[in-house]
Amino acid sequence: EVVEPRGSEEDLEQITDMMGSYTTNYKDSGQNRCDNISNATSKINGTLLYPGEEFSVYEAIGPLDAANGYELAGAYENGQTVESYGGGVCQVSTTLYNAVILAELEITQRSNHSMIVSYVKPSMDAAIAGDYKDLRFVNNQDIPIYIEGYTEGKNVTFKIYGHDTRPSNRVVTYESEVVSEQDPGTQYVATGDPAGYMKTAQGKHIGYVARLWKVVTVDGVEESREIFNKSTYKASPKIVNVGTASADPNVSAVIGAALATGDEATINAAVAPYAASAAA
Repeated sequence: EVVEPRGSEEDLEQITDMMGSYTTNYKDSGQNRCDNISNATSKINGTLLYPGEEFSVYEAIGPLDAANGYELAGAYENGQTVESYGGGVCQVSTTLYNAVILAELEITQRSNHSMIVSYVKPSMDAAIAGDYKDLRFVNNQDIPIYIEGYTEGKNVTFKIYGHDTRPSNRVVTYESEVVSEQDPGTQYVATGDPAGYMKTAQGKHIGYVARLWKVVTVDGVEESREIFNKSTYKASPKIVNVGTASADPNVSAVIGAALATGDEATINAAVAPYAASAAA
């Protein structure tokens, strides 16, 4: 019984052109997040996608657990940053997404993050979360597509190779536009720590409504401009824990009353006289 290969030598020989490439940086990431990015990238690298086939990032890199080589790192969950196995893989899917849309392959599923990310502009991200947020795309070309992915110097890069039949004078770019934004402010939370204690538990995330424009130019002249996707990112306040515990009930009462105002200057003034003793 002879089983024929899916692609012919002639098909593969046509893979001669880089159709799209994108790089993002993760220089501020901890070691676990760096390892997760490298692990997920290696699982996608070398993918050969035949005409009409759909690729799922989650199916390629999952499951996101220790047994599959992932470590605990920061990830978004319910408006907060939590430690989760595979934290950082969304940067892999985001980088791949931008390479894929530059190659103009067909996107069949893409979700933005719940909150804004720092490594790309709004609406240029592609989140991975369980089995309900995935990046999927189809090879809409007549020959196979080859995907190369690698990490180097805390940069992750994806390159899409195929046979590019697009005119050389036609250029595709994508522009991020913020439609509106929401500043969630700062939330102060009373804790049982000593009076004078103040510590930021979570950084602020501005809420955004954004969209991505696909812009096509021919010989440097804009030929078309269309909305490619739309994204809504939740606002999440900066959270500051404030200690209220004291042997003197009057001190606790003063700090409690200041917290009730929600005013930063008032709270800082109430806490300041006890900051030195709390630090000690």
